Amino acid sequence: MNATLRSLARLGLVAAATSTVLFGTTACSLAAVPADSVEEQIVSKLGAQGVSLDNGKADCATDLDATVGASQTCEFHSGGQPVGAVVTVTAVDGDDVSFDITTEPRPVPRALLQDTVRSLVAQNAGVPIDTTTCDGDLAPTTGQAVGCRVTSGEDSIDVRATVTEVQGGLVNFDVEQV
Repeated sequence: MNATLRSLARLGLVAAATSTVLFGTTACSLAAVPADSVEEQIVSKLGAQGVSLDNGKADCATDLDATVGASQTCEFHSGGQPVGAVVTVTAVDGDDVSFDITTEPRPVPRALLQDTVRSLVAQNAGVPIDTTTCDGDLAPTTGQAVGCRVTSGEDSIDVRATVTEVQGGLVNFDVEQV
């Protein structure tokens, strides 16, 4: 069984998005780009590339220092999976701040993994699945695996979800019976 988090499929195409934010201030240079402005740019630039952001939002914990080379990692969700958005300042010209946005994979959370495995096994086996329990989150590293137990009625099988590819924020994995 092959599980691709389809809502993340376009993330593999995201190499980098570049954004310039302009601010009208008085005579001094801008010290930081407000977090909400950075979040808007993440949504705008990644959305323009076809990336689906759950609820159309991103979250940055702090403002972005307006210094060339300054970097911070924000987060958004796509298809329920968390994805990092690394924002790095590339140029500052007065109040004009340019930055790159790249995606960074995050672990597939246990709850999402269980739902995906349950759905795939039900679809492929053609039987309703009562419960699916996985041992933990699935790390976004090729070859990493997590064991899961799938139960239908009184029957249970053990399966393993193994990461086959990580590209941008996209985590592809196979699910096979062990």
